[in-house]
Amino acid sequence: MLIPWFRLEPIDIPGPIDIQPFGILVALGILVGSRVAEWRGEKLGVPREVVTSFLFFVIVIGLLSAMLLNMVMYEPEKFAALFSGEFTYPGLSSFGGLFGGTLAALYYRKRHQVSIMVLGDIFCYAFPFAWFFGRMGCFVVHDHPGLPSEFILAVDNYYQSGIARHDLGFYEVLWSAAAALLALALGRQPRPFGFFMGVIPMFYAVVRFGLDFLREVPANHGDVRYFGLTPGHYWSVIMFVVALLVLLRSLRNPSSGSVYLSGAPAAADQSASGRLNPATAPTLRSSPPSAPAGKQAEHSSRPPATKSGKRSKRGA
Repeated sequence: MLIPWFRLEPIDIPGPIDIQPFGILVALGILVGSRVAEWRGEKLGVPREVVTSFLFFVIVIGLLSAMLLNMVMYEPEKFAALFSGEFTYPGLSSFGGLFGGTLAALYYRKRHQVSIMVLGDIFCYAFPFAWFFGRMGCFVVHDHPGLPSEFILAVDNYYQSGIARHDLGFYEVLWSAAAALLALALGRQPRPFGFFMGVIPMFYAVVRFGLDFLREVPANHGDVRYFGLTPGHYWSVIMFVVALLVLLRSLRNPSSGSVYLSGAPAAADQSASGRLNPATAPTLRSSPPSAPAGKQAEHSSRPPATKSGKRSKRGA
């Protein structure tokens, strides 16, 4: 038994722009993920305005990067056309967005002198909740067709071609649901900052590496290959290695996730339980406090290198 073919079409409204199912679900994902991140931050004593400011900056830069790197890695003809004044919808690359978001997070850390181990951990905890709706947007418009298959979770009569195919957007919906449940379960116990910044990206990297073998080949308008592998394969390996290093650092040195805040004579402390001291966590300060004599001020480590209607079918 296969999943029957369906497709949500754009909703016509007066004016030049239609309401796209994909866009609605992506926006919903951003809202849900942001609320989960704020909730998680409140539980850990991180002010909501700090989390919100960080999320806004990272998400905006991440979306711009997703468009740019999709053209560079998957559809270079679109990138080249920009220099001749032509512009078409650039598509979105998920890894391009994660890469740009990571660079944005590092810049935000330096600019505001906050710990990426704290804010990045909150982001990664909430990530599957947002990704669920984003990938649901991919699924309902079927913009990530995979290889032909009779697997029980394949979509029958794909694009009404009479051929059943893997739908990689749907498979990532399933991953998101599992990862969200995993985050909720693991989050019931105190965890050091950086724990989820290691666990969630590692889980995604392993699953994504396997799923990219199910992508359609370039001869059938599938994803480009470099030495037999998709860009997603290479990004998955990089993500796994960096996330593993972050996880190991978090477990070996759980007290290194301080956040420098104002209104306190010293940085807000993180205990081994992975919580900030709420009494010293009102607002951000522009620079870290001076270290006590004979001791060095703690600094956080760097984080791991962590899609509109009918979009480009590449660069998932």
